[in-house]
Amino acid sequence: MLIALTSGKAGTIGTDIGPGASWREVFRASEDLLTASAFGRLTYLEGPVLWQILRRAIGSTLPDYKLVELISADFWPRFAEADDSGYTVEPDVLLRFEVGDPSVRIDFIVEAKLGTGPSQYAEQWRRQWTAFEKANAEGDAATIVYLLAVGGLGSKKALTVERIVSDLASTGTLLNVVAATWGEIADGVHQQLENSVKPSERRILNDVIGALALANYRHVDILRDLHSARRFTQAAIDRISAYDFKETKCPARII
Repeated sequence: MLIALTSGKAGTIGTDIGPGASWREVFRASEDLLTASAFGRLTYLEGPVLWQILRRAIGSTLPDYKLVELISADFWPRFAEADDSGYTVEPDVLLRFEVGDPSVRIDFIVEAKLGTGPSQYAEQWRRQWTAFEKANAEGDAATIVYLLAVGGLGSKKALTVERIVSDLASTGTLLNVVAATWGEIADGVHQQLENSVKPSERRILNDVIGALALANYRHVDILRDLHSARRFTQAAIDRISAYDFKETKCPARII
């Protein structure tokens, strides 16, 4: 919340939020508040811990480095458009890492979306990628750069990413994309919490879990366990995981 406020990202409320709305409703309607709350706390973690959470959420695309340092985390950085139009683009987060020995620089351009529907789109990715490339063409270039899409990927994440990347490739824009749903971020944080013994680390992880749950993104073990037996689709798991249990009017009954 503090990061969103100091970055000028919490000054307006959507028109779908009426007078007298609770802070819970305001939070759930704000992509920026969720991004600031979740990623702001994740960046408090030690580099290797944050890297493992990202690997669990994204998958084996990311190498398993043991030496990891988070150099910086910039929220809503501004880059001039690559076409010199005078406009700027603002990714949600820019994460810069030094990993391995000898060290390698890896940057993540994070674009986050609310909801489980397919709201990520090619033009925004292209503008962010080309603006970032232009800004880092000399001097401070990373060895590897990923565009990390979080949320807004639909029920078929891989197909959504493949379609957008293919559309961009047809226009000559080649980029490295990794993706995770907010639910997969929650899964990665929960797994780290299960393995964590440091009280300070556990407090941060629980805060991230709380922020994600407030936005209706939860880790639900029982659904994962039943998935293979009952053949639940990922879309069904995401829908039930996002159900607002806290605002249920009558108590749940177990039959």
